[in-house]
Amino acid sequence: MKKKIKMLLSTISPTLTSKILYYYNFHKPLNLKNPVDINEKLQFLKLKTYYNNPAITRCVDKYTVRSYLEQHGHDELLPELIGGPYNNAIEIKKHWNEYPDKFVIKCNHGSGYNVLVSCKSKFNVDEVVKTVNAWMKEDYWKIFCEPQYRFIEKRIIVEEYLADDIKTYKFYCFNGEPEVLYISSNRGKEKDYYFDYYDMDMKWKDITLYPHEHVPKKDEKPKNFDRMVELARELSSHFPFVRIDLYNVNGNIYFSEFTFIPTGGIMKLSPETYIEDWGRILDISDFL
Repeated sequence: MKKKIKMLLSTISPTLTSKILYYYNFHKPLNLKNPVDINEKLQFLKLKTYYNNPAITRCVDKYTVRSYLEQHGHDELLPELIGGPYNNAIEIKKHWNEYPDKFVIKCNHGSGYNVLVSCKSKFNVDEVVKTVNAWMKEDYWKIFCEPQYRFIEKRIIVEEYLADDIKTYKFYCFNGEPEVLYISSNRGKEKDYYFDYYDMDMKWKDITLYPHEHVPKKDEKPKNFDRMVELARELSSHFPFVRIDLYNVNGNIYFSEFTFIPTGGIMKLSPETYIEDWGRILDISDFL
């Protein structure tokens, strides 16, 4: 479905748009009265529990989530804040010479709004300003009909640069318990090209999330993996479902983001049995 159509429909009715997108992808109606599989339950949470929820808005906002983590005693997970928050990317140009050689620019109101400045002298600051301000004009929540992002006050932040070709460990947490994770990496390709799923013992699972491929060489268990699992459990404890995304860089764990509705609640998994299996694990009976 084309971006402009999705954005228009999202504005008219997030519920109707979610039903259309679900039917478009799975060729069956979305069951919100008695959701069963993982995608149906995520759609329910998105529309009924996470929508216009101040706690959720705070956690998906890439700026205000910093104070949330500090409040809960996890400020050690935060990358250093170098600049911002700004309302306009022209502030980046004003402070450009003050930044280190490497840093990351982020818009706080969605996913993928990042500029990874790996060598400042190789970047045209005017082009960066143009790109970031274009993102600031977008209502990200409308693109994939994810209203949990709707009430974020749009801002720009600048954070420390952690590493090249960084891996992200993404834990699916069901009712406060991490059950499965995938590791995303690009290995020189576009962002998040490879997805590989593992259980909580870091044993590889033969699961594919369309359209991603498996990395040719499987990842080894990090020495501090158990601490990552513990952090995922702590950070997810207040929510029925959330994906906790963490970086592991040279043995140091950093927070990436809370992702409450992975893939917009349109996860195309193979084998398809996992769509049903994960639906059985997730208990949302308190919210129905």
